[in-house]
Amino acid sequence: MASIVVSVTRKEDMPLAAASGADLIEIRLDLFPTADLENLPALLREVSLPLIVTVRSRAEGGRFTGGPEEWRALVTPYLPVARYVDIEQRFSSCAPAIRAAGVKVIASFHTPTILKEDELVAIEARLRTFGDLPKIVTGVGTRDDLLTLLQFTSSRTAPICTSIMGEQCRFGRGLLPLFSSMLVYCYITTPASAGQYPVGEMRTILSLLT
Repeated sequence: MASIVVSVTRKEDMPLAAASGADLIEIRLDLFPTADLENLPALLREVSLPLIVTVRSRAEGGRFTGGPEEWRALVTPYLPVARYVDIEQRFSSCAPAIRAAGVKVIASFHTPTILKEDELVAIEARLRTFGDLPKIVTGVGTRDDLLTLLQFTSSRTAPICTSIMGEQCRFGRGLLPLFSSMLVYCYITTPASAGQYPVGEMRTILSLLT
């Protein structure tokens, strides 16, 4: 059964996220208002659910525009409270220090278009060189595209997370966990990415499908 992740983009949503029934909370630092970052690490120490710390680059659908050094400086204060840190390949040079701090790495890749299965396999292999759990998110334009992603996910022999970027075929977000994707990302009040479902709706979808 996949773990439900609720993505949080502002400090005031933290109590709702903690009470949402999700299994993990993703802190999308690149989307947080600057004022909310003050004292945020201390606030997160009071959260009982495991935390994923994410700084998503603009190139992969987020707002962060800095390089590896800026990325590492932003993430480092959160290592004492993080269970996982999401790292894109462009920041993979930071992965050894993250892992040395005892934090696991979600190695992620986001693209707005579907890829062929051999391309997905190659990306997975690259992500596994620096991460504990690969996460591959692609756009899906047709149901055939979705079938490609479902088939790829189902055929993996090691844990993986896959998801869909955008609104097209967004119902596939609820199907991928049935094909062994380890995480499904949702939201509380504001989606962190287009196509996410509210956490309550996703809990209902998964309970009906499983």
